[in-house]
Amino acid sequence: MASWLRKLLIALGLLVAVMAATLTWLVATFDPNAYKGLAIDWMKDKRDRTLVIGGPIKLSVFPRLEVELSGVRVSEKGRPDTFAELDHLALAVRVLPLLSKRLEVDRVDARGLRATLRRDASGRTNIDDLLETPPEDPKDSTPATSKRLQFDVSSVSLSALQLTVQDAITGLKGSVQLDRLKTGRLADGAESPVELDASVALQSPPVQGKLSGKTRLSLNLGAGAVTLRDMNLLLSGDLPPVRGLTLGIEGRLAIDTTAGTALAEDLDLRVSGTIGTTSLNDSRVMLKRFALDPAQRSLALSQLKVTLAGTQDSHPLKLSLDWPQLDARGDKLSGSALSGQMSLEGPLALKADFKSASPTGTFEQIKVPGLTATFKGRQEPRQLEGSVRTDVLLNVSGKALRLDALSARLQVQEPSLQPLAIALNGHVAATPTDAQWTLGGDINTNAFSTEGRLKLNSKPINLNLTAQFKSLDLNRLLPPPKTGAAAGPSAPSQGPAAAIDLSPLRALQGRVSVKATQFAYLKCRVADATFEATLNEGLLQASRIAGKVWGGSIEGSARVDAPRNRVAVKAVAQGVNVNALLKDVADKDVLEGTGRVAIDVHTSGRDVAEFKSRLDGTASLQLRDGAIKGVNLAKTVREARSALALRKDTQQAGVKTEQTDFSELSASFTVADGVARSNDLDVKSPFLRIGGDGSIDIARSSIDYTLRATVASTSKGQGGAELDALRGLTIPVRLTGPLDAVQWKIVWSALAVAALKSELGTQVQDQLKDKLRERLGLPPASPPTTPPVGAASTPPAPDRSPRDQLKDRLRGLIK
Repeated sequence: MASWLRKLLIALGLLVAVMAATLTWLVATFDPNAYKGLAIDWMKDKRDRTLVIGGPIKLSVFPRLEVELSGVRVSEKGRPDTFAELDHLALAVRVLPLLSKRLEVDRVDARGLRATLRRDASGRTNIDDLLETPPEDPKDSTPATSKRLQFDVSSVSLSALQLTVQDAITGLKGSVQLDRLKTGRLADGAESPVELDASVALQSPPVQGKLSGKTRLSLNLGAGAVTLRDMNLLLSGDLPPVRGLTLGIEGRLAIDTTAGTALAEDLDLRVSGTIGTTSLNDSRVMLKRFALDPAQRSLALSQLKVTLAGTQDSHPLKLSLDWPQLDARGDKLSGSALSGQMSLEGPLALKADFKSASPTGTFEQIKVPGLTATFKGRQEPRQLEGSVRTDVLLNVSGKALRLDALSARLQVQEPSLQPLAIALNGHVAATPTDAQWTLGGDINTNAFSTEGRLKLNSKPINLNLTAQFKSLDLNRLLPPPKTGAAAGPSAPSQGPAAAIDLSPLRALQGRVSVKATQFAYLKCRVADATFEATLNEGLLQASRIAGKVWGGSIEGSARVDAPRNRVAVKAVAQGVNVNALLKDVADKDVLEGTGRVAIDVHTSGRDVAEFKSRLDGTASLQLRDGAIKGVNLAKTVREARSALALRKDTQQAGVKTEQTDFSELSASFTVADGVARSNDLDVKSPFLRIGGDGSIDIARSSIDYTLRATVASTSKGQGGAELDALRGLTIPVRLTGPLDAVQWKIVWSALAVAALKSELGTQVQDQLKDKLRERLGLPPASPPTTPPVGAASTPPAPDRSPRDQLKDRLRGLIK
């Protein structure tokens, strides 16, 4: 037996020796570069990508599988374009743990990786094929959880890694670069030191930032948990809307995505940055402890302190908040009141204090009752004072916030205005995706109510708003007009035109309905005002704009196209006082009367000047019992005798005290490129008929228009027999110059020519024509007339010049 045992041991020894020799020979003679072609062919056949391995492959098999690659390039699928490049990769893996589905890596060392990740508008990415997994074998009954590969990495060293991102769905475009990442052992449940330097440079959205520092990292991939301890991280850069951000983070943070738990301890955030005109310098948020565990219905907060310091428009700004404790466990809740202060100095000065009572409720519903804020402020010459009180309800599980028993009071004092007092009551509810409100109150004892809903998860944000006011006077909210400006016509502005930006409309969609029994803005006073509109994709459709104004009523609609910066308005005003309309809308006092005014215009542009110069459309008006301001044509016609005697035109500036009365007036305008043209003016007065044509340059605020006044009839009280000679004659009147200082030019020379033609008669005109033809050597236009046979011959009258004949005929006018 012993001999057989000895022989067996010898055989086993020989077998081991042969196997060892064979394995040694295989490792020594194995050439991994011979398999480059296999890897390249597999990538081409299975993934339709081109793989290039420029450097040699270094490989050792046992006891660790070690691979080193360099000069690696992979193309896009089906295209020669580069997807990724790698300068160097070294990977060392233990072989035996792989048999137990454990990945134990001694080291990972990579540098110079450059890759591009793309996603098109349909959601396809350029790595979908690389993420494909073979279908599971239906005969394999191993639970999925047991198939999860366990990993254990001794160390990771990465440098100069860059990922370029182009996402057509989100619009994300730019690059993320990992300059350096160094870790210790990475494994489930193990804690590893981590040091990193990374940066991001995006063109859309415009983000520039850097993240650097160190921490201790613990991973639990099965539970989806991450813990960062001993954090000392610094984030800096421009992250819109924050410019010049500097955020330092210290403390401990743990998040379990599966259980939904979160834990923060000794958290210390130091913040500096600028948002708009507000800058924060060395502001701080400190939190001793925050713990959330939905499964245990537990929420704890300890020693929350917020201290913000900075400037608003270069003026000092401060804010502080202190909440010592909150502890919710199931149906029990205890805690302390919160308190804080806020102050702002400068032209807009504000001081506020806020505090609350002790919280009550349960884990699911935390109530902070009696949260009160009182404030005082000034913005010369205004003084304001007010308060806000509400009960805050926080639904932790539903992530909802509700403000119940909301009560707000605001008083505004300004020497040039009546005191403004606003009272507001109601409630507001909000979630991360939705906000709703029902509010009511009064403005100086004038009641109002409003309700609505704001859907924050829609793109763009969806707004549905209804509001009703007894009296809405927006002038109470406007600053008083500047005094001391010189009176008289205003000169055209030489400064830049006021820009018109309609882009904010793109951020909203929905429906708005506002009604006011009395509405006031600037000089306009409207009764029963109604505004109803819808908004979608930057297009505002005001289906109804109506009200009683200027002694009549107005009904219209409007269309505002934000993507094209285009506005269209269509409106009809019935029974309105046109003088009040012009004064309120254009600050012009040029016309009186009551009747109908209609407009249908549209325009576009980047500023007010372009809006005026691109105005197109039509307008019309029909008025009765009114007057044209600036000149009294009736009075001027009565003075025709002296004007004709002087034989010259007269020009004068419009005089506010002078006017031409009419019983009816109608005109229509065609507007093109900011110029309104009309050729159908029709004005009727007791003894004048006025027509006209010309243009009004809206962009330049000037006029070039010709009135033609014709004497229709006379009476003793309006000139009597002296004007009979002018009956049927037309007096041209030119209106020129800026609308603020119109020049009236009465063309008496044209009237004299008309009178000459009328008084000479046909016979004298024929004689003048014959004289002219005789001078030119042409035969007379008409043969001389021969008296009938037997008729008594009358001695010819002595030759008289046309001038003498004209004097005789106009003797009643020219003396």
